[in-house]
Amino acid sequence: MKISPWWLGGAGALVILGLVGLAFGFFQPGWPELAEATGGGGKSVLSELKQKTGEFTTKLGELEEKKKDLKGELNRHRVFVSRSLVFLPKDAEPVKPLNPEQVTEDGIQVGWKLKYGLSPEDPDVAQRDEDQDGFTNLEEYEKKSDPKDPASSPSKWVKVKIASVDSSKMSVSFSGKSAGRYTLRFKAGAKPKDVDVGLGEKVWVLASTKGIEIVKSEEEAKGKTGGTNVCPHSIPLLVKDYKDDKGKRMDEKTKTENEYDDSMLVLQRMDEINETIEIKIDERGRSRGVEWSVGDVRLISLVPGEGEMGPFRVGQGFPYAGKTFVVIGATPQKVTLRMKPEEELVDILPKEILTKAL
Repeated sequence: MKISPWWLGGAGALVILGLVGLAFGFFQPGWPELAEATGGGGKSVLSELKQKTGEFTTKLGELEEKKKDLKGELNRHRVFVSRSLVFLPKDAEPVKPLNPEQVTEDGIQVGWKLKYGLSPEDPDVAQRDEDQDGFTNLEEYEKKSDPKDPASSPSKWVKVKIASVDSSKMSVSFSGKSAGRYTLRFKAGAKPKDVDVGLGEKVWVLASTKGIEIVKSEEEAKGKTGGTNVCPHSIPLLVKDYKDDKGKRMDEKTKTENEYDDSMLVLQRMDEINETIEIKIDERGRSRGVEWSVGDVRLISLVPGEGEMGPFRVGQGFPYAGKTFVVIGATPQKVTLRMKPEEELVDILPKEILTKAL
C-alpha cells in the first residue's frame, strides 16, 4: 500500500513538535538559547538535544556543589531560635566598677576589704580572724586597725564582757546629831551599823557578806580589803560640812505651823567615784540618804589566754591593757567603766548578748 506524502509530512511535523515540547520541559527560561545554524549547514535536532542535555547536567552539578557549600556553612554557624525573643540594647552599657564606699551586708565597706585583699562577696569575712589576735575582721574594721597584723589590734577592753554582777546595795543616812557630833547609819542587810563622826573626820566603810565594818585609818582598811579578803574595796568618806536648817513652817493642808528639821550633812566620797553627797537628817524614822551598789562585779576577757577578772566594786579602779578603768556603775545588764586618763565612758555588756549576736 502506497503512503501518501501528506501523511508522511504530517507525521514528521508531529515528531518535531514533540521534541520541541520535550526540550522546553528540560530547559527553563533564561537558559542559553539554541545556537542558530550557520549558513550552509544547520545542526540536527538530535545534536541540539544532546548539547542541551549536557548543559543541564552541568547545571545540576553546580547546584549540588552550592548545596554542599551551604550545608557546610550552616554546620559552622549554627542558629538557635528561642521561643522567647531577647532584645539587645542598641548601645552597650558600660561596666560599672565596684563602689569602695558601699557597705556590704556584714557592715564592712567594700574599699576596706579590697585594701586588705579580702573578697567583697565572701559572707564569712566579718567573723574571720585573719591575724589570729582574738579580734574579728568586723572588730578590726570598726576600730580602724590592720586585720592582717597582730601588732595592729583594737584595744583589748573591747573584748571584755560581764561575767556576773551581785546587785547588793548599801544605804547611807544621817540618823542623828548632838553637840557637833553626827550619826551616820549604814545598812546592807537586816542590821544597820552606826558611827558618830565630826566635821573633817574620815572613815572607811567595808560591806561584805558578814555585814558592815567601819574603820578610821587607811592602813587598817587596806588590811581588810583585796587579795583573799571578803571585801574587795573599802569606801573612804570625809565628813565635809554640816548645814543647819530647822524651824517652823505653815502646813497648807491643816493651816497650822509645824516644826521641821531639814539639816544636811555633806559627805565626800573619796575613792575613784570622788563625788559629793548631801543627805538630810532622817524624818520620823524615814531615811533621806543615798543608796550605793556594793555587790561584787566580775568581768571576763574574751582575748585568747585571758579569762575572768575581779571581783571589783563600784568606785574601784583596776589596770588593764595599759590603762586604768574605774567601775562607776553596775547592774547585771550593764557595767559602766571610766577610762583614765581619757575620762571616756565604756559600757560593758553580758557575754550572753555577744553570743546571741554572733
